[in-house]
Amino acid sequence: MKLDWDDIQIFQKVGELGSFSKAAQVLDISQPTVSRRMYHFQETLGVSLFERSDKGLVLSEKGKVLFDMAFDMTRNADAFQLAAQSLMQKSQTVRVACSPLVGLALSDNLDEVIAGLPGVHIALLTSVNFVNLEKGEADIALRNQRPDKGNLRVQSLGGNHFGIYGTSELKKRFHQEIMQENWQACPWVGYHSSMSQMPSRRWLAKNLGVTSPNLQVDHSLLILNAARRGKGFAILPTFTGEMEGLESLKRPLPDLVFENWLVSHEQTTHNSAISQVKQRLHKKLKRIFAL
Repeated sequence: MKLDWDDIQIFQKVGELGSFSKAAQVLDISQPTVSRRMYHFQETLGVSLFERSDKGLVLSEKGKVLFDMAFDMTRNADAFQLAAQSLMQKSQTVRVACSPLVGLALSDNLDEVIAGLPGVHIALLTSVNFVNLEKGEADIALRNQRPDKGNLRVQSLGGNHFGIYGTSELKKRFHQEIMQENWQACPWVGYHSSMSQMPSRRWLAKNLGVTSPNLQVDHSLLILNAARRGKGFAILPTFTGEMEGLESLKRPLPDLVFENWLVSHEQTTHNSAISQVKQRLHKKLKRIFAL
């Protein structure tokens, strides 16, 4: 019995998605092709791999056994391809997805991260949205929520605390209001109402009664820039406020702390450049978040 590797891949995807049409869409082939190949695959094996149920297409008991093996085969094949590509390349760019403020902090430390790694470069992909490591949108991701599914490796980076920051001049000007904790009489920079889901805006409204900051923007870097220019006080990560040399009015803020996680796909463990960058990032970021 000689099996076709493509049939094993199709079987794995059909078993994962529970649908010929969904598997066809993901694999970029036609649904009749998937159906035809799975029919002949079962004929070749002499085993019924699927059953129809009220929930749709499900794996048979024998299909479940082979599915686990097919899953391991496809995962190892992906790891083999990544490892081969890594060996072929004389240089490699490791893509690191992170928030804009973390990216700003890292940008001053990238030389240290890649020191002694010839041909290795880093691309910082900054966004407030999560990238999909399963789809290869990045090699490493920094997240404030621990992923609970996917073939991922996760390392803790410690807590990300926040504080209230402003310029020394602004702090002197509103010294009396600060001492009396009359926060609503102080100027504030924060997120626009369209971003009411942002934790710092919610905290500001709930704890200090500031529901409408004087200057409202839609990006964390704009908040930081306005705070640096003395336009108002702002809630910032403590590592940002300390690295930017801003004055701290209050830190850390209760109920505003997130655990940080360094995440990569299991397949990247075979890539020397990604593994080394990840190890160095872990060490560097733990120091940054401890500020």
